Amino acid sequence: MMLHYLKKTVYEPRFELGLRILVLFFSILFYAAPMFAADESTERENKIKIAYLFNFSQFTEWSVKPPVFNYCVYDDVPFSELLKNAYVGKTLGDSRIEVQNITEKSNINNCQLIYFPNKVSADLLTQMRKKPILSVGSQKNVLEQGIIYLFEDEQKIRFFINNVTALASGLKISSQLLSLSKEPLP
Repeated sequence: MMLHYLKKTVYEPRFELGLRILVLFFSILFYAAPMFAADESTERENKIKIAYLFNFSQFTEWSVKPPVFNYCVYDDVPFSELLKNAYVGKTLGDSRIEVQNITEKSNINNCQLIYFPNKVSADLLTQMRKKPILSVGSQKNVLEQGIIYLFEDEQKIRFFINNVTALASGLKISSQLLSLSKEPLP
């Protein structure tokens, strides 16, 4: 009886607070009014994607925590630079954050997360399937072979998590984040 009381008073409020903060954060991102000009819209979209990538990392568990957490951006130097500027001085737990732009010929083994802002080959996604790399992108083949698919729905950026692929890659995604995943309409 006492143990149940302690669990309820000590652990549950912290969990609820974390869940409320997470829901509030994503609610702001999902329901912000899309009333911007083209340049402002692109800037806003990039800021949302940068925030998503960071939060995806926070709510994903890797079996080995590296001293340096490498965000890799596939073949998009301008977005890589935006990400570098956004993450300056930030850490992910005890890991320092680094950002690098990669290409088809790059060694992806040092990447913990790879973001595909543009087209990605199915071969590269297949190569990543059994590696502990969180793949994120907005192309249809990321939906089928990657882990997190970003898509637009009612002028908002949403995401779908392929948890089967995540588990096959050795990644554990928080149930809180999984509960926010939305399957795209065909």
